[in-house]
Amino acid sequence: MRIESETNPNRVLREWRDSDGNLVRTLEAGRAGDVTLVNSETGTSLTLKGQGAVNHTTYNPDGSWTTSLTGHYVLFLFPTDFPAGPSTTLYVGRVTYTSTPDSTFTLIGSSGTQRDLCAELS
Repeated sequence: MRIESETNPNRVLREWRDSDGNLVRTLEAGRAGDVTLVNSETGTSLTLKGQGAVNHTTYNPDGSWTTSLTGHYVLFLFPTDFPAGPSTTLYVGRVTYTSTPDSTFTLIGSSGTQRDLCAELS
């Protein structure tokens, strides 16, 4: 799958640091740019209009981080993730996941609607 996306300069990013200067939390909000997904084998494409979204990440003392996404997000899962991919899903609602420095990605949960973009591009 090939991904083409527009950047949107209207997104806002805020960072919070502790007294030692370590990053402890970030908040990113705004409207994303349009995204086009292309099936590399068939040439079938799907364009998603940019929508509003908020990304809130907390950095944990063990080096991992927990992210909560609200709004419209496309989430790509790979075979090494939990649950294992490959999958490409548009979530409209809330998604929570954890990540570690060694690239362990774990989907904790979601609410709202899900749209299987791989199925639409098959």
